Amino acid sequence: MVLPSYRCPHGPCFAKLIQGKKKENALALLDYLFLLDEETLESCHDLHEKLTTLLANSAGEEAAMMAWYDRAVPKIAKWLAETPGTLESLHRCTEHQLCHHGVFKVTEDEQKYIVAYDPCGSAGRIRRKREVGLTRKAYPWTWNKAGVPYHCIHCALQFEIIPIDIRGYPIRITLFDADPWKPCTHLFYKKPELIPEEYFTRVGKVKTIK
Repeated sequence: MVLPSYRCPHGPCFAKLIQGKKKENALALLDYLFLLDEETLESCHDLHEKLTTLLANSAGEEAAMMAWYDRAVPKIAKWLAETPGTLESLHRCTEHQLCHHGVFKVTEDEQKYIVAYDPCGSAGRIRRKREVGLTRKAYPWTWNKAGVPYHCIHCALQFEIIPIDIRGYPIRITLFDADPWKPCTHLFYKKPELIPEEYFTRVGKVKTIK
């Protein structure tokens, strides 16, 4: 059976408003759809956070890590095959945050692109609204820090540990801050040899690219 492709039920209404040159009505509908999308995304991230916290509390913190890891390996292998360059990954990550309604600013220096999220559209927003589950110990997949939200460990796995295992260096570096009201920062180094060794050792890896 072939299922019909999904179409937004508000699409025809929006088209009529545009065709009828009803600008204010069309903008009001866009605002409404934006809020609906934001609410749906936040609900999904909220569920992810609660489920990984429940898993960590019931089966152990390693189980929460493995749930993210098993999901991430094929995803990142495909990412690296399709998006090998730094700029391409930067564009892809920021576009992903736009889909998450993240608020961010991009700057650069000679060595890297710097993206500051205030907040990021997933765990960042949740952390500013309620308490979340935090790791009790420091692990390579928590950047050797305790007190990292279980929802945040996918960043260490997906964009640092797994890419290092596959190709020898990360996609991006996360500068996690325990204070939820401070920005979360991602570093995209323009060349892998420019990545400081400390960003390998903190996730239990050795820098082999010189």
